[in-house]
Amino acid sequence: MTAKNVLFLCTHNSARSILSEAILNAKGGDRYKAYSAGSAPKTAPNPDGLALLRERGHPTDALTSKSWDVFAEPGAPVL
Repeated sequence: MTAKNVLFLCTHNSARSILSEAILNAKGGDRYKAYSAGSAPKTAPNPDGLALLRERGHPTDALTSKSWDVFAEPGAPVL
């Protein structure tokens, strides 16, 4: 079974979409691969959101705020 790619979107890609990405990646196993992006991303994820994820045992090192434009570039995951 091939994992389904999921893209969570919010304006700043700093909290809600980042949390969703991390949680689905943790809970989705090999069924889902989650990503997140925003229309006007901040420079970094919200520190309180990252702290909450860490507190609940989720890895946060790879989480970044990014534009949804990166998912239209060559080589981007098929969503």
